[in-house]
Amino acid sequence: MFTPWPRRLRRLTLGVAGLAALAVLAAEPSSSELPAGYGGISPAAVQTKYAGLAQAIPQTGEMAVFPGPAGEPVEDCAAIAGGRTMVALVFGQSNASNTVDPGYDSGQPVYASFGGTCQKAHDALPGATGSKGSSWPRLGDRAVVSGLYDSVIFADIARGGSSILQWGPGGELNPLLLSTLDDLVARGLMPTHVLFHQGEADCALGVASEDYAVMLGAVIDQIRARVAASCDIVIARASLYLDPVCANRGEPACYRSCPGLTAVQTKAADPARRVFSGPNTDLLVPWFDRNDGYHFTARAADRFAAAWMPLLARGDGPTQTLQ
Repeated sequence: MFTPWPRRLRRLTLGVAGLAALAVLAAEPSSSELPAGYGGISPAAVQTKYAGLAQAIPQTGEMAVFPGPAGEPVEDCAAIAGGRTMVALVFGQSNASNTVDPGYDSGQPVYASFGGTCQKAHDALPGATGSKGSSWPRLGDRAVVSGLYDSVIFADIARGGSSILQWGPGGELNPLLLSTLDDLVARGLMPTHVLFHQGEADCALGVASEDYAVMLGAVIDQIRARVAASCDIVIARASLYLDPVCANRGEPACYRSCPGLTAVQTKAADPARRVFSGPNTDLLVPWFDRNDGYHFTARAADRFAAAWMPLLARGDGPTQTLQ
C-alpha cells in the first residue's frame, strides 16, 4: 500500500494498525495559516516532500469513526464542566483511539464529548476510529479517584494509522484538530489538557526526524494559540510497530522503532509554554503486551493510563494532594 520508498515497506497493507492509511492533502494552505518553519524548513516544504507517498485513511469498516452506542443517554457538557473538571482533547493514531482489548466501563464521573453532547465514558469512545476499547476512561477514573478532579471530559479525535503529516498544517486532519479545539472553546469547554500519542505511522513511513520536528512544532504552535495559557499540552513518545515484512508478532526481532522520532517528541517539551513529555510507550508497552502486534492489551492500557497520572499531578492543578 506504500509507494516504493523505502523499499522494504512495499508489502505494507491496510493491516491491523492501519499503518498504510497515511495521506497528505494535495492542496497547499495559504501562507497565513502556516506557522513559521523550524530549522529553515517550513511545514509546506515538508508536505511537498512527502506528497502522494501513501493512501488516505478509509472512512469505512474498522477505520470508520466510531459513532457511539445507539440510544446512549446524553448529557449537556456545559452542565458537567466547570470547577474541578478536567477537559482533555485527545488526538493521534490507533493507540489513542479504540483498539484496546474491550470491556472497560468507567465507574466515575467520566464522559466522552462528541457531537455537542457528553455521554458516559466506556469502551469505545465516540469520535475516534475503531470500535474496541480505549485507554482514556481508565485515566479518567484514576484522575477522579485520586482527588485531582471531580469529573473528566474526553474529546477523542484519534485516527488509526494517521501521520504527523496529516495532523500538521496542510494535512487532511489539521482542520479537524483546529475545529474541534475551536468548538470546545465556543461551548465553554476550554481544554485543561491536550494529549497526543502518535509516531508509529511515521516510523514505518520513514519520515525524517527533522521533518517530524517541523510538523510537530507547527501543531504545538497551533494548539498553543487556541487554548488557555494554563492548558497543558502533553506529547507522548511512540514509534514502535510490527514490521509487516516480517509479520511474526511473537518474534521480538520483527518489531521496529525510531529513536530519532522519540527524541524529537522528547525535545518538543517546553515547560515554560506548558508543553510536557508524556509516556514513552516504546518502553512502557513491550511487544508481548500488544494484542495484535500493534495495539495495547487491557493490562497495557491500565499501565498506560497510570503513566499519565504524574503529569496530571505536577502540583499546580486544581488540587495538590492525592488521596
